Amino acid sequence: MINQIGTMRKCLLFISLSLFIFPCAPLSAQTKQYVTDSSLQVPLRDGTVLSCMLVYQKDAKWPLPAVLRISCYPMGADTTRAQFVADSGYAGVFVYNRGKARSGGSFYPMENDAADNYEIIDWISKQSWCNGKVGMYGGSYLGFTQWATMKKIHPALKTIVPQVAVGPGIDYPNPGGIFLTYSLQWLKLVRNNHYMDLSTFQDEKKWKALNTEYLLRGLPFNKLDSLEGDGMDTVFQRWITHPGYDDFWQRMTPTAEEFSRIGIPILTTTGFFDDDQRGAMHYYNMHNQYGPKGGVSQHYLFIGPFDHVGGQGGPRRNLIPPYPIDTVAMVDQKQLVLDWFNYTLKGGKKPDFLQDRIAVFAMGENKWHYFPSIEKMNRDTLQFYLPAKPEETLHTRKRGGKPLLFHYDAADPIDDTIVIYDGASSIITEGIFRKKYLETLSTAPLKEDMILNGSITADLWMSSGTPDADIMITWWEIDANGRKWPLAHIAQRLSLSIDKTKPVYWKEHEVHHITLDNTPWICKQLKKGSRIVMTISPASNLYWEKNYGAAKDVSQQTLLDTLLHELKFYPESYFSIPVM
Repeated sequence: MINQIGTMRKCLLFISLSLFIFPCAPLSAQTKQYVTDSSLQVPLRDGTVLSCMLVYQKDAKWPLPAVLRISCYPMGADTTRAQFVADSGYAGVFVYNRGKARSGGSFYPMENDAADNYEIIDWISKQSWCNGKVGMYGGSYLGFTQWATMKKIHPALKTIVPQVAVGPGIDYPNPGGIFLTYSLQWLKLVRNNHYMDLSTFQDEKKWKALNTEYLLRGLPFNKLDSLEGDGMDTVFQRWITHPGYDDFWQRMTPTAEEFSRIGIPILTTTGFFDDDQRGAMHYYNMHNQYGPKGGVSQHYLFIGPFDHVGGQGGPRRNLIPPYPIDTVAMVDQKQLVLDWFNYTLKGGKKPDFLQDRIAVFAMGENKWHYFPSIEKMNRDTLQFYLPAKPEETLHTRKRGGKPLLFHYDAADPIDDTIVIYDGASSIITEGIFRKKYLETLSTAPLKEDMILNGSITADLWMSSGTPDADIMITWWEIDANGRKWPLAHIAQRLSLSIDKTKPVYWKEHEVHHITLDNTPWICKQLKKGSRIVMTISPASNLYWEKNYGAAKDVSQQTLLDTLLHELKFYPESYFSIPVM
């Protein structure tokens, strides 16, 4: 999710970028002697050849354990990253996806990774410089590609460290069943040439103007690529025919049965303000639900007050507006990854920081907490029921009465260009309170301090006067001084809220129960006297495909399909807050 200020935010989000995720090695490391071979080629069974770079210390004694990154983002900093692990006695290996760098074939994002990665690891394990042990790490797309590798685990693969991992069909390109306008922008970055088309990608004026024109003219989303001026994009067109989490997306990552066979040690890392946190948590939760006991016991989770860059060991900010980040949170994640590889590939001791399977940082309290499982983290769950009128407080007990009504006109563009996202994180800004179509609900002041820890969940009993709608819900802490602290948000297409795999259009005023549980995890101390505020609005902005409400493919809808929306939230509706 981006705004016109935040193009580079999303650049970082998928590129795992760049020169600073692993900054230039210190002088002592730069003066060391390395052997670098960028001419290696990995042959695949279908005849495609992938380009490969190998780096190791000149005085290293073969064979070595290999640390692998499989990347669609070729860049000069890759050599530095490979040197980083080579300094600790590993063979640093980069392999580039089909169609990237000097690799043959064409790059079809997320479609070939699972099959190709097995062959890549098989080839590495048989090289004279490899001792038969391979570990993987990397963030964003490079986090996804590790989980794709888990569909068919090669025996040489001993561990993975997926960082801020993208979840296809979960958090990108269609979170909540709503496509991101950013998806086309990213495709231009990675598919326009064998490297990265940064000039097109970073043309902020172009992309803002394109998305604004698409919305204000009421054009169908499936014309966005043609409107961009470069003609039809086949991958973009293929993606938008799959708004639900159907087999197209599911086959890219492990199924429940495949998770049941994952028994190697895993270190998952993400952040509260990471746009791909929900992808990372999807994999973590699926493995915990379906994985073998021995494998689950070796799966560790590291989560704290980090954005997409910080969640994979990049530079940490001491302020992610409006949140100040305490220095106690600034664990050296690069060293943690090295310690993890020494533990899993060399038989060293487990990193001291990993005191239990879950490490989570509580903002406000400024303390790391450790837990054996998500189920054993929290002591209570608070529930707040929706009122019949916005001026009434959210109730702690269910009350009868009339439903809360919410009306909006999808043809009115007044809210569509309001900036509601921070340009450097996934945080919702106070801009959302400027929306014309917005309901704001509030609790009474809290009677004591408490620590919110986990994902806020909404259970809604709803009806709609239209077959479909895209809604956005946000939650805030407003403290006794009136300062607003964003806690969580979620956007959801109603037609994909009952069956996430395919649209189910709603009959007029038929009541449905839906659960919205894919909100970002946050751990924050809520102060006595604060109020928890919930907002409801249409998910209609520069960031998203526009849903006019008709019972047809949203990517084909235009302004002419506009229906006036009337949503009803019945008194059984509530949201839940997990409390540590």
